[in-house]
Parts: sequence; structure tokens; C-alpha cells
Amino acid sequence: MNDPTLPTSATLSHLVDDPIYEEEEPYEIWADDLPVNVARTNVKLEIIPYCPLTDVRSIDEKPQLEKFGFEWMHQDFPHHAGLHSSDCVDLKPREQQNVLDAYVASMSDFPQEQLKCFQVVCWDWRVRKSLLTKPQKFPTIYSLKDGSPDFMEKVVSAIASPQELLEAKSGKYRIRVLTLWRPLVDVVKTNPLVCCDTRTVKDTDLDVVQKVMDDTVEEGMYLKWNKDHRWYWQSDQTRDDVLVMTVWDSRRPTTKHVAVPHVTMVLPVPLSGAQPRESIELRYVVWNGTGQHLS
Repeated sequence: MNDPTLPTSATLSHLVDDPIYEEEEPYEIWADDLPVNVARTNVKLEIIPYCPLTDVRSIDEKPQLEKFGFEWMHQDFPHHAGLHSSDCVDLKPREQQNVLDAYVASMSDFPQEQLKCFQVVCWDWRVRKSLLTKPQKFPTIYSLKDGSPDFMEKVVSAIASPQELLEAKSGKYRIRVLTLWRPLVDVVKTNPLVCCDTRTVKDTDLDVVQKVMDDTVEEGMYLKWNKDHRWYWQSDQTRDDVLVMTVWDSRRPTTKHVAVPHVTMVLPVPLSGAQPRESIELRYVVWNGTGQHLS
């Protein structure tokens, strides 16, 4: 049953569909030393209201990873790992590493059990904390995807063996990059994460963005608005609710819209005194055999 107090649309930031991006790629410079005459970014955003939004708790047919590109799955939070809040990133390096290693170890069984993966490698992690609990007038984060197909293929090539890559191309294996995201608070009451159904996204809706760091260049993708996009969220997401999102798939290695656009949503009526959202995400390369019929 729908809760009339929950939003059925969202106001989300998108990349402007600017003709300039036909001549120059969108970019962001995150490097510290930058000449004063060089602009840090040419990214232009627009705020789109009334983006169609569905709370997955209100529908019987929930989004599934193979169809939508994402899925909320249940796993009891591994309290034994010692990861209780985002404060873990402020621990001394050895203590921090011990906590993160324990959490990653406890999570590595998850894709094997839930998705029947026979091999998993965690290659990146992020811990985040929102500092805002007061109502915000506009969204502060644009609709993004974690990596372009070319960039993610480089990541996979650095992790998988040459033989595994050949066997994935031949169809013997299926290799994917997945993000596993969950809150580090009991219940998310501020800035929930929303995801776009990848079936409603076209490759032309996405532009690759160059992210220039001090010692490397990464590629992400930003989403331009399309009236066909459909967004989903899970109200009152808890520590036990793991959001799994596809980033890259060897079955469609060059297709941009395989990856799930996702963004933080500003709730229209935030709860007074709600705890700031804290979260952790792990990024995995996972292997399945093609004999496993997953789609």
C-alpha cells in the first residue's frame, strides 16, 4: 500500500545536454595544483523536478538485478566485523585496516551466496557520511554512474588473468563489476539513494566525464534528462538492506547504459533531528559460469 506521506517524484540534478560536449568532453579536475587560468570543470548541471519515483516497498514486483540493473537484497549486518559507523575511517591506519578487512571478508560471501558467483574480488571501497540534516532546497549531487565501459574494462583487465578475459569474451565466463551499498545507520531518514531503471536509459543519455586526479585520470558518466527515465528507492532502508548495482558486464562490455544511474535524493520533508546518513560501498569484480542461467 502506498504511503501518502512519501514522495512519488523526485527533484534530481542532471548533466545539461549542451552542444559544447560534441566538441570537448566533460571534465572535472580534482588535482591540487591547478593554474589560476584553468577552469576546474566544464560540467553544467540542470535541476529537473517531478522525476517519476517509486518506493519498492509499495510494489509487489520488486526491481531485480538482471532486469533493472539493481536490487535491494537482505543480509543481516555483520556486526562482528566491528564496523559500527563512518568513524572507522578516523581510526589509526592499522585499526582501520583491520575493521575494513573484517567487513570485506564478511561481505565476500554475499555475492557468492546470492548471485552464485564462483570468484569475487573487492577492488575498491568508500565510506561516506552526510553532514546535513536540515532541509536542502536543491539536490547537491548529480545523477552518476561509477565508470565508463572503457575505464571499467581496464579495471577488470588489471584484476582478471589474460586467460579469464579471453574466456569471458568467448562466453565461457561472465564477468561483472558490481557495487554493494548499504547504510551504516539503523534507518536512512535523510538523503536516501535512488536508482534509475536501466531499461529506460539509452546510451545517448550518457556522457563520459574525465576525472583528473593528481596522478591518474578516471572516467565516470553523467546522466542527461530523458522523460522516459524511471527512478526507484527503498524507504526506511536499514543496515540489513544491501543495494546491489551493476557497473559493467562482459556480456555487453561497450554498452554505457548497463551501469545504473544513482543519486542522493533530498526528501521533501526531512524528519527533524534525523541522524545523518552514513554508508559504505564495496566494488567487486565477480565471475559466473555461463551455465548458470541468471537472466
